[in-house]
Amino acid sequence: MNPKGNIFLALGKRDVGKTYTTMEMAQRAQDRGKVQKSLLVYDHTNNSSYNQYDLTPVTIEQVMYELPYLRKPFRCIIHYDDIDHFCEVVNLYLSLCCIVFDDCGVLFRGNLTIPKEKLLKTPKNNGTELFFQAHRLNEISPSLLAAANMYIIKQTVEDFDKLPPKVICRRELKYLLEQCVEENARRPAKEKWATRVYDTEEDEVWIPKVVHGQEDFEIISGEDYFPFSPKRQMQLKTLHELKARIQQQTRKSYQHD
Repeated sequence: MNPKGNIFLALGKRDVGKTYTTMEMAQRAQDRGKVQKSLLVYDHTNNSSYNQYDLTPVTIEQVMYELPYLRKPFRCIIHYDDIDHFCEVVNLYLSLCCIVFDDCGVLFRGNLTIPKEKLLKTPKNNGTELFFQAHRLNEISPSLLAAANMYIIKQTVEDFDKLPPKVICRRELKYLLEQCVEENARRPAKEKWATRVYDTEEDEVWIPKVVHGQEDFEIISGEDYFPFSPKRQMQLKTLHELKARIQQQTRKSYQHD
């Protein structure tokens, strides 16, 4: 992850744990670095999934005139319909904050307005961590697709062979999306929670695991994880050559006998 700030894009259809994993990653991001960051959820759909996170409801006026001056990191949620105004407020008033956007497939599609475009620049300028949730890649603005550097992958309903042109690391994302589908096929009906997190800048894949009863991630480099990486291809080539030599030696041994 980028130490200055990141743009997370969480993808998944309904009931695959998208909000849960997004909030888990946001809470991790709060504690990353020397200064603890605040957490603000922008919920324009009244999503009941956020009720379990002990978030304090705030108004847009409080976001402007109170939250920036609090001495301790805050954990808040705002129910507000004017996304452009909210983006302007974030751009002007907030820094060192994790901001979660619910259902951004509606909010961030097509050509973005100036406030939204400016928002995508705040991670590196203001130290914010932006979390966008969507059901599939094809409903996301090209600008957001180009800016995202962290992907939270769940099972989606899109055609993996027709990912949008602006998606970076398309081959890697397609592979991870397919893996989630395959893993969910082996899971019980109400536990379709297969997850992969991909850091496009560091080329790392994060796989959920449980360590001492606590949820965590195993981090694997992309060159070791993806079967099409140059390193894996070289390993396969070496393995095939080794098998060929063994077979050749075996044939010679039989002929000699």
